[in-house]
Amino acid sequence: MNQKWIGFSGLLVGMSASALMQTLVATSLPVIERDLGGMQLYSWVFGGYMLASTITIPLFARLADILGRRTLYVAGLLIFLLGSALVGLSQSMEQLVAFRVVQGIGAGAVAPAALASIGDLFGENERGKIFGIIGAVQALANLIGPPLGGWVTDTFSWRWGFYLVLPLGALAMTLALLGLPNKTQPTNTLQIDWLGALLIGTGLCLGLLGFQWIGLGANHLVYGIAFCLGAIALLGLAVSWEQKQSAPVIPITLLSHPLLWRAVLGTLLLGFVTNGAVAYFPLYLEKIHGLTATATGLSLLPMLLMAGIASGVGGGLASRWQRQTQAIAWILVIAGFALLTMTMTSSIAWMAALIGAGMGLLLPVYLQSAQSAGGESHLATASGLIQMARNMGGAMGIPLLGIWLAVGEVDTTMFASIFATLAVIGVLGFLLGFASPSPYPSPTGRGDSLPLWGKGRG
Repeated sequence: MNQKWIGFSGLLVGMSASALMQTLVATSLPVIERDLGGMQLYSWVFGGYMLASTITIPLFARLADILGRRTLYVAGLLIFLLGSALVGLSQSMEQLVAFRVVQGIGAGAVAPAALASIGDLFGENERGKIFGIIGAVQALANLIGPPLGGWVTDTFSWRWGFYLVLPLGALAMTLALLGLPNKTQPTNTLQIDWLGALLIGTGLCLGLLGFQWIGLGANHLVYGIAFCLGAIALLGLAVSWEQKQSAPVIPITLLSHPLLWRAVLGTLLLGFVTNGAVAYFPLYLEKIHGLTATATGLSLLPMLLMAGIASGVGGGLASRWQRQTQAIAWILVIAGFALLTMTMTSSIAWMAALIGAGMGLLLPVYLQSAQSAGGESHLATASGLIQMARNMGGAMGIPLLGIWLAVGEVDTTMFASIFATLAVIGVLGFLLGFASPSPYPSPTGRGDSLPLWGKGRG
């Protein structure tokens, strides 16, 4: 095995360990709550992790471009593993949430460094296939996670679920140190825009908290709106500040690139749809059709399995048929949710498979589009923006769809409204590609970009 594939193996193991951890937590959390108490903090076991991993991505993406992808990837893994070990040692729910935040900070460093490293290891024509492989392996980790987490929790202890990722992380770090180049952005300074990072991170934090408040219903709407307005103000100030900086956290010229912002917005919609389906399919089957927890969990398997298969296929198509791939993908998502809205059946396997296939096709295309727009000098930043958008979409989608839960009875009509909303989000994703940009100079000086629906490679 040559050095390139050793490095890629390190990325694959590290990213899979992160994906595995999330499904392990979901399976073991009821037992954790019974052991530690703190039901009022139940949602924050996920929310704290998501918040920390999202708001830190812009800063870590910039650091990956400056300090080197390998350096930040290994540092991020160390922080993630430290958080995992501490979570396993937690003696209260408050401690567990705090250490999950540590895990999230590590994940915020790992994601942009790993995605940018792929751009260093593989040429543009190869990246689509590589992203497809990563998507397929992560989908496999998602399939393995629930039964593995249940077995470890029942046989040993929920704590061993967190210890389980420690040897995987150690292996990932070893492979990364042996195989990854420590490529950096050409620069004569290590200048970092700390104020810009603070404004962006705080703005994202307020926005995520605002969506959480809005999702609680009308009684909390005023708080949600206030947080969202604060987020808009801070992010607007951040844009103004970043435009004046010589070394911004997020170059505004990059973010305004048509190829990139369409990929970012498309990924945000994809995150909305993905997390909405994962959160509300089991609830629908339990509340409306009376299925058991085991059966509702199994209902996600067709979606996750097809997402993994389609991700591998979509990676191969991303370099040659972006337009056709995205069109088919969003049509599959729309069809799955529309059919479910009309039938409201308990036999959702084939509709979930349609939705999963669409989801799997999309992410490799958006990742390759973003990296094409970012070029060598902003590879980590562009990759980080995609991961951040995916997280933001999920963090927005679940509470916003929860509005339907807050305004009426938990019945078939309510779930039909949720699924119809997800179908509409799919339509927005489909239409996004038709807003063809005029030729726009690349911020990396590599010429005009193609629209996402344009032919050829991004």
